[in-house]
Amino acid sequence: MTPALPVNRMREAVRQGRPSFGTYVKTPSPAMIEMLGFGGLDFVRIDLNGGYFNTETVENMIRAAHAAGVTPVVRVERNDPLQIKAALDMGALGIIVPEVTGRADVEAAIRAAKQPPYGDRHLPSGWSTRYGLVNAKAYTAWASDNITLSVQVETRGSVAEVDAIVALPGLDMVQCGRGTLSYEFGVPGEQYHPKVMEIERTIVDKALAAGKLVGLQYYPYRDPKHIAAVNQWIKHGVQCLSLGIDTDIVFVYRQLLAQLNA
Repeated sequence: MTPALPVNRMREAVRQGRPSFGTYVKTPSPAMIEMLGFGGLDFVRIDLNGGYFNTETVENMIRAAHAAGVTPVVRVERNDPLQIKAALDMGALGIIVPEVTGRADVEAAIRAAKQPPYGDRHLPSGWSTRYGLVNAKAYTAWASDNITLSVQVETRGSVAEVDAIVALPGLDMVQCGRGTLSYEFGVPGEQYHPKVMEIERTIVDKALAAGKLVGLQYYPYRDPKHIAAVNQWIKHGVQCLSLGIDTDIVFVYRQLLAQLNA
């Protein structure tokens, strides 16, 4: 019997007509992944771009995600085809490439992450194919529906070429990066500056119009008003919402202690 391969819960949520929710994970711990998965999240984003991980830990975090039934996504450090390949071969169901510089950069990411006809990725031989139990035809059909490639449109070059980027076949999701956008557009550190928010809205609208998934990040643990922002984006059509990062738990305890000490 051919073993079943996991379902990408971000894709499944779209089919079910609901948004998907997740968080970034900067703590190099499989146990953290398990807790978040059993907390009911749809996806976890293992953040190689913002944390410090070794390869074995990343692999075990991906395994923990599958065991807990939560979709593992890896944000790579940079647009590196070897790092993209490694994350997918270890079982990641999604790749996020930060700070793409323009259309050519996104095309390179597609080549690394996707199989033909969009990319150059070969059939993996390890976990992803159950060490050969899943044949090439079955894996290719599964991968086309369950492996998501996302890029962060957050540099001047990528913002300028956003129309060309969202038109690319093989690209599944578009994300913004308000922090990077703030530095790129002259308001460093002000990620909620009107200029940044206007750029974000433009990127979101163009991506949705092109039929792409859109992922945004807000921080409701840090600021309860972000719940309203998340709900507004859901009404606008955004499908994937990241609710801060795993270490935001510190804000929960700070607020709790402030209330108790008052």
